[in-house]
Amino acid sequence: MARRLSGLQKEVLALYRNILREAARKDKAAAATTTATNQPSFRELLFPSSSSTSQTGNAISSSTTTSYAREEFRRQSQTVKRSDYKTIEYMMRKGQKHVNLLKMPGVTGAAAGG
Repeated sequence: MARRLSGLQKEVLALYRNILREAARKDKAAAATTTATNQPSFRELLFPSSSSTSQTGNAISSSTTTSYAREEFRRQSQTVKRSDYKTIEYMMRKGQKHVNLLKMPGVTGAAAGG
């Protein structure tokens, strides 16, 4: 029998689904358009000063917005304890802002060379 989830756990899972849904939508739109544009990528808007490395200095190997979103969500989830509600709620607000940013029509997705 499955364990019942708390309200915060349900919110985190809903955010994760929203992130993956929007990232998949961007990947599908990027695949449909074959012309190159000069619009900023999702990663460029999130980390304007960084190049192709994440904040920890590791090279990001993902080539799609979906894989980048999945890797980033998992990487950040490993840095916080389950009992640290304030940090989780802060990261939830930050993640929701990223989803809203990803929904913007001018954002084309996360570029590997970002």
